[in-house]
Amino acid sequence: MTRHNWLPPIHLHPVFWGFLLLAILTGMLMEVLLLFVIVLLHELGHFLAARHFRWRIRRIMLWVFGGVMETDEHGNRRGLEEAIVILAGPSVHLVLYGVIYGLTATSVPEAVLETALMYNTNILLFNLLPIWPLDGGKLIGLILSLQLPYRKAHTLLILTSWVIGAAALLYVCMAMPFTLSTVSLLCFLMWENRLEWKRRYYVFLRFLLQRATYGPIGGISTPIFATSKTALLDVLSQYRRNRRHMIVVKEKNAVLDEQQCSDMYFKRKQVRCTVGDILRQNRQ
Repeated sequence: MTRHNWLPPIHLHPVFWGFLLLAILTGMLMEVLLLFVIVLLHELGHFLAARHFRWRIRRIMLWVFGGVMETDEHGNRRGLEEAIVILAGPSVHLVLYGVIYGLTATSVPEAVLETALMYNTNILLFNLLPIWPLDGGKLIGLILSLQLPYRKAHTLLILTSWVIGAAALLYVCMAMPFTLSTVSLLCFLMWENRLEWKRRYYVFLRFLLQRATYGPIGGISTPIFATSKTALLDVLSQYRRNRRHMIVVKEKNAVLDEQQCSDMYFKRKQVRCTVGDILRQNRQ
């Protein structure tokens, strides 16, 4: 798809074309197109907010029932900034309520407006579920990462999403009329969380690498207490977003800057060293 300066690259997942063909064959084309437009506007809401804060945006990937804006920002933006980007998507649905209401005075068929209203509400409420990678889950992840070390927060987010997702799937299967689309979406979310669990160490390293490259954002300084025998990876695992760290080694009456630890891990490739090893190299 052609890229314009005011639009990100937009890619359509192969699943979309399958649903589009099925919609044509079953006479559901209008419903699928309405759903697609709402999802596209939702993702463009995220995009406009991210563009305002000069995020590095790779692309928008769209399915039929949802989409995702892929960026090169990995947990190192300010908390308020990220919250605005997350909430910009759901905020679009509030605007759409006004648009749909305004169209009631036009010649647009009532059935179309009722369908648009239903889809707009369903997508809004579904996206606010506290399950990663939905907006509700991302908001929970942001809150956790502001209170806990990034690695621990991300792990806790995936575990929480699994529990909530499993509970939601059980409720839908046992207490509600069976709906294939809802069950499929919940199963898809469970699968995505499984994949995220498998790549959690990669997500953690990506956070560290971006932090080491561009530096931590935020003026709050939080000390990390360690001993000379503390493994470097254990120190890095205590890094928190929007915080600057000094590593305090009381027994040696020494202080390390976090950049020294990051450089030891990424530039010198001393992934198995200890805090004591870093202190000894600094004396040389």
